[in-house]
Amino acid sequence: MPATIIGSPASGGKVLRRQNYSKEANGLETIQETYIVRSADLISLVPAKDTTHFAYSSATTKFRRMAVESTSTSEQDGGISELNVTYVGLTSSSGLPPAIVRTIPLAGAAIYGAPVIIDVEFVSDSSVTQILAGKLSSLSTAPSEFPAPIPPQINGTAMPTNPKTPFTNRANLANLTTGQIFAGAGGIIFQYYGYCLKDTQATQRGQFIVAVLSYQEFGRTGQGTSSW
Repeated sequence: MPATIIGSPASGGKVLRRQNYSKEANGLETIQETYIVRSADLISLVPAKDTTHFAYSSATTKFRRMAVESTSTSEQDGGISELNVTYVGLTSSSGLPPAIVRTIPLAGAAIYGAPVIIDVEFVSDSSVTQILAGKLSSLSTAPSEFPAPIPPQINGTAMPTNPKTPFTNRANLANLTTGQIFAGAGGIIFQYYGYCLKDTQATQRGQFIVAVLSYQEFGRTGQGTSSW
């Protein structure tokens, strides 16, 4: 990232003095820019939250997918003030960073696999509402079944495969009504779904969402009881 532009602020203007860059493990990026402005102009120059870097920054290189997350000010001697602007987002023009997959051990036994919860953290261009509905990015589709199965991949990162292929173990279905089957009258004994969505967290960061989805093995009997 470019570092320093030196100058004196004109009336109503701002001078970029420093620019710092950082990147989180999930791929989300942060740019911090420090401006010098006239104290009399300070309030009018503070950018609104979610203003794009492209629209506000004085840097030579501007980014359309970075947006203002926070600002702070500090008055200096001589009628000038320091304005700090933090942007968050992605410097790339398209695409999303790969997802992070973590396994969290659980006490006790699982169904067929190891006793773990699979946490997947990723950056998404969907909305919070879409994430909660299971649409994980603009290129994905929401699941059509419940419980929602772990997808094959998220942001190009392959997800863990099920310990066992999902199945339904049935017995004595002849001459039984649907109501009798799901009431446990010798019908569906056990349904195994593999890794399914257990919890969803979604946090808005600029134009993007940082989501953490938790998956765990799931199975249930015909009476509707489940493994979790």
